[in-house]
Amino acid sequence: MVRRLPIAVVASVVIAGACAPTVTEKDRSTARVDYDVAVGAMNRGDMRAALRDLLAAVELDPTMAEAHNALGLVYHSLGKADDALFHYGKALKLRPDFSEAHNNFGTLLTDVGRYDEAIAQFKIALADILYATPFLAEGNMGWAYYLKGNVDQAVRHLGNAVATSPTFCRGYTWLARIALDHSQPDQVLANTRRFEKFCTGDPAVAPGVPANYIHTMRYYFGLGSLSLGDRAGAKKAFQDCATVEGDTELGQKCQRALRELE
Repeated sequence: MVRRLPIAVVASVVIAGACAPTVTEKDRSTARVDYDVAVGAMNRGDMRAALRDLLAAVELDPTMAEAHNALGLVYHSLGKADDALFHYGKALKLRPDFSEAHNNFGTLLTDVGRYDEAIAQFKIALADILYATPFLAEGNMGWAYYLKGNVDQAVRHLGNAVATSPTFCRGYTWLARIALDHSQPDQVLANTRRFEKFCTGDPAVAPGVPANYIHTMRYYFGLGSLSLGDRAGAKKAFQDCATVEGDTELGQKCQRALRELE
């Protein structure tokens, strides 16, 4: 069952604190250092270290929207949805035109099943002509539409996202998943091949592609190949993901699929 986040939390963020806190230049400068250290920890995947430094930053400077947005990301990654909701709300109260925070907030809302609210957040981000990565918001919006049950809108927005940024690797995984769910094996293979061309096949992009994206796409390729009668292609794809993934859930799926072919 999807847990619904309380609307009252958002309201409290918006109306609380009529008077802005006084922040000295020294506190502001120290908070910025804490924030920068936290970003480094986030980039290394050390979310608990990032949390410590971000909390120190907002204690010194509660008006730093970037730190509240980062706290939203950290709490979301740690499974603390209510805390993430609070800090995204705080970031957007401090800076209503903070498009990155709107996108991140929308991602959280998608994860807890509040698809219409998520789509509204993505649309706000997309309306900002200065937003540097609109393909992220459009791709995320496409996935929210799919989870809501609107396949046509999902495919349209995800298609726009990968057309705008061909290295938006997550977009190909979602498009392949949608094609697989709707018995379109040719589109499964087309999107896995685009993924291989623009993501794993690009030396500048490949090091940053998450391993789970790669293995998931090999699994999808195997299923799509099998649907088209290409048993050899399916076997090779399943071997790839079964070997790399080991005992994980996806690895076990690949191993089972491989056994069924033997």
